[in-house]
Amino acid sequence: MPAFKKYPVFSFIFLFATVCFLVPARVYSQASVVDGRAPDFKGQEASLYSFSDLITYTQVKESIDTVDSKGVFELSAMVDRPQAFKVKIGNQSAKLYMLKAYKYGVTFPAPDPVDSGFYQNPNAEQSTDLIIYGDSTELNARIIDFNTQFERFWNKNYKYFVAKKLHHKLDSFELKMQKRYEKVNSSYLRTYVTYNIALINDNTGRHRAYIANKYILYKPIHYNNFEYMEFFNQFFKLYLEQQSIGKFGNDILNNINQQPNYPALNAVLKNDSWLATSDSLRELVILKGLYELYYVPKFSKQNIIALVDQIRSITKNPEHKKIADNMLHLFNNLQNGVEAPAFSLKDAKENTFQLKSFKGKYIYLDFFSPKSVQSQQEMKKMEQIKNKYGDKVLFISVCMEGEEEEFREFVKKNPKYNWLILYGAKDKQMLDTYLVKAPATYYLINQEGYLVQSPATRPSEGIEFKFKEMFRTRRK
Repeated sequence: MPAFKKYPVFSFIFLFATVCFLVPARVYSQASVVDGRAPDFKGQEASLYSFSDLITYTQVKESIDTVDSKGVFELSAMVDRPQAFKVKIGNQSAKLYMLKAYKYGVTFPAPDPVDSGFYQNPNAEQSTDLIIYGDSTELNARIIDFNTQFERFWNKNYKYFVAKKLHHKLDSFELKMQKRYEKVNSSYLRTYVTYNIALINDNTGRHRAYIANKYILYKPIHYNNFEYMEFFNQFFKLYLEQQSIGKFGNDILNNINQQPNYPALNAVLKNDSWLATSDSLRELVILKGLYELYYVPKFSKQNIIALVDQIRSITKNPEHKKIADNMLHLFNNLQNGVEAPAFSLKDAKENTFQLKSFKGKYIYLDFFSPKSVQSQQEMKKMEQIKNKYGDKVLFISVCMEGEEEEFREFVKKNPKYNWLILYGAKDKQMLDTYLVKAPATYYLINQEGYLVQSPATRPSEGIEFKFKEMFRTRRK
């Protein structure tokens, strides 16, 4: 499969049982219940998480239970609409789509020995597949059915992607799926199908104007549909930053970096032909954009916080208020002066390193991608800076995407990068904690383990001047 290939959802194993565990949970009033089996996790904590919003992906722990001596656990949540949840045990995580007032019988499988190899560590969240007992009409079963149909389509039509003739095949597949599920009474499923196909269109280079007109403009925003928001986040990735160097760039920059003014920023972006179609769409794109720009050093963090706070106060959209609240909470947790989040990662030789073991030196922490041209350019500059300040600063680069083999090959081909290079692409929890949204993200940590610059200036943008200032002061 090509690098962009993304399965529509976490796959599930769905069993048809004589005794069906998927029944209305009348005994639990309006709560939905997960009746679980996890014989390989006895004594461990099982937990159920919802997503507070799908811009920051803030997770809310709904309930916890200990897997008992028989391998049984029970979790519950109040569910008012179909939505995606996560069931977690240890570092294993599985997605479950839940409906209001249902009881789900599931089995949490043992960790796959194939996936527990070279770089796995106890801090990295590993995706797994639930075994769900139920019938073919339930939402999770329908999702499996679509996944199966898509896999068949892809295996048959992959050659058309190579020949750049995939899109008319994909259009036919979309019509076929619409017909397949037209009598299914589930708007969530239909949205799920539509926006998985939209995501594939975007991944395969379809014209952005076509995608915008078909899937975004004058369409409802599905804030609680995981697949819609996955597509939305990809389509509008770095959109506000791109606009800041375009036709209205000066006005955008002035309303962010000079005088934070959300009404003025909103008015400027109303001139964008796509964002002019909907006040809600425009505000959501602005929120997403500010969330990304907070970690771009050339933008003022304090002004972005002020803008998000203005949106929280002004907006009449409760979903946007919730997103703004979550953004402010996350920003404050990575403010300068707070302790840098812990991690434990391995290098290409399988040696394990923990952040806490490096106290006593400043740390310049870099999240990079072997596929990113910008990352490579920054690392070349970092090499020069490391040669000057390597006795005072510990340089650490963390690979934030790609497979383990790509990481090892990168390290092998770049012996000149003679600092600590670790593999972190599978540690989603760590990447989420550091809010790594793109490569070439940096943090500066002091000798006691606290953030000094969050995020830090990039090598190409002048971190060397910061080092000169710090160590000149220290010599006085």
